[in-house]
Amino acid sequence: MVRLKIILLILFTSCAFAKSPIYDIGFETINGQKKTLADFAEKPILIVNVASQCGYTPQYAGLQLLHEKYKEKGLNIIGFPCNDFGGQEPGSNNEIEKFCKANYNVSFTLASKVKLRGEDAHPLYQFLQSEKTNPDFFGSVKWNFEKFLIDGKGKVVNRFRQRVRPTSSEIVSSVEWELMTVEGKKKAYDDQGPPALLEYKGREIARTMHWQGAPWLMRKLREEEEKTSEMINELKLKPGISVADIGSGNGYHTLMMAKIIGEKGQAYAVDIQPEMLIMLEERAKKAGMENIKLIENRFWDADLPEKSVDFVLMADVYHEFSHPQQMLSSIKKSLKEDGVVCLLEFKSEDPKVPIKPEHKMSKAQVIKEMSSNGFVLSRSYDKLPWQHLLFFKSNS
Repeated sequence: MVRLKIILLILFTSCAFAKSPIYDIGFETINGQKKTLADFAEKPILIVNVASQCGYTPQYAGLQLLHEKYKEKGLNIIGFPCNDFGGQEPGSNNEIEKFCKANYNVSFTLASKVKLRGEDAHPLYQFLQSEKTNPDFFGSVKWNFEKFLIDGKGKVVNRFRQRVRPTSSEIVSSVEWELMTVEGKKKAYDDQGPPALLEYKGREIARTMHWQGAPWLMRKLREEEEKTSEMINELKLKPGISVADIGSGNGYHTLMMAKIIGEKGQAYAVDIQPEMLIMLEERAKKAGMENIKLIENRFWDADLPEKSVDFVLMADVYHEFSHPQQMLSSIKKSLKEDGVVCLLEFKSEDPKVPIKPEHKMSKAQVIKEMSSNGFVLSRSYDKLPWQHLLFFKSNS
């Protein structure tokens, strides 16, 4: 028994203090100093590939402002000059350093010039672009001034493409969140929540459909286009159970489910837009339904009671979640034992489906994201014309 306790203690200690592999990656500063990312450990790092002759070059000014505002609090910014995109960084290290100092008074860390593409790509960018080493934010860097945020434990926690300015609310909120203590994050969770993501696991996160587009949800052709009755029937809902429609909108699916579960059942209509819930409430009153409870949730939390629902539906909405990990975690907590989570998503595999690409998902992508957040596929229905219908259960 003592021997077992010692082994467990060793395993726990090694896990608790395991060093992120990103800290083993070395680089040379623009003036020739040898560094590794371990030199910046325990504080957030913003990694940016930079260039002197790019339309985004003025972002140097924003990076310098960010550096000056947060350097004393612990933020490290490292710029990696690169000539791979449009040949817009042709100069030598000495010329690049002089340019940055003269034009933007850059005082944050600059690396020596590197490559990002091909077999000669710098090890850091091999790490950042690979799904194996960076599963949540992998993918090729497409242009200058793309940004990766690494937390104090060496984990990549957010990614921003070139159009996102260094002083934007998206980057500032992410930096400030990573500079908080664990206790500070707990306190901030209820009021402001964690920072939003713009992409996740290789896909762009779509913008939420505005409530003014609600009439499209009720279009006359929807049944013909999507075979909604067939989809609802395949949910296999039973009278008396509790269901939640996450991203309910004006209640197109909510009312159908509420009718099936009956007076003894409970339907939760969850949406971030109060205008949508007002429309849903009006429709429910006209239909004489009293088993629907409205919840105006936060972007990062479904705000459902714990262990309260048997069945959760996310119809054409999961791809819009700005906080996919936190939302799935909160949904998981809301499930009763053997509860089911169902995703309906437009098929990205089918180019004939007339929906914008960022509002579509492949079956493989849905399964990948759900499995990495603690769900296992229990069944699927593949006969709908436009959409995947996938059913998941918690793996815990």
